[in-house]
Amino acid sequence: MRFPNWFPSLRSWFNTVAVIFLMIGISYLLMYLLVIVLNLLRFAPWLSGTFIFLYFLFPVVAIAFLHHWLHRFLDAFFPESKLPGDEGNVGFFPDIISWWEGIYGWCVNIFSSLFVSYFLGIFAFSPYSSNLLSILNKNLSQYSFSLPQVRFLILQMIIAAYLYQLEYLAKKRLVAASRM
Repeated sequence: MRFPNWFPSLRSWFNTVAVIFLMIGISYLLMYLLVIVLNLLRFAPWLSGTFIFLYFLFPVVAIAFLHHWLHRFLDAFFPESKLPGDEGNVGFFPDIISWWEGIYGWCVNIFSSLFVSYFLGIFAFSPYSSNLLSILNKNLSQYSFSLPQVRFLILQMIIAAYLYQLEYLAKKRLVAASRM
């Protein structure tokens, strides 16, 4: 079955799940690192700007290195997955495409989080939302997850998948235009 171009492909969903769960793991790691950094800042407060910069740069670096090493693994064990004309990922340090994926993954996470926060914020103050949310919370209260967290995560994944599909369609259009 062929889906329309605007519907996210399997690749978009895979990228979404990978980035969202990687960012969840990074956020937990950064929470613990933040405690250490705050203790260090008591002794060296002039380094606060550097630590803030590194705090926001760390997800980009983590995604770039993960992308680089994942593609090195795929190139080694699944050579048919390599794009034609691609010289491959060599060395320890990520190439420009991996850095682009790191920046784009970080932006996708931020934009999808902001959009879902805005969207849920609109409906949180609606006069009809309190009745619906109380019914859902009562029906799902026996489960161990939090309904607002799951609702946020599902909506964030949908928005992120559409952002990755947009990137895929833009790249596809650029490749088609360069062949003409």
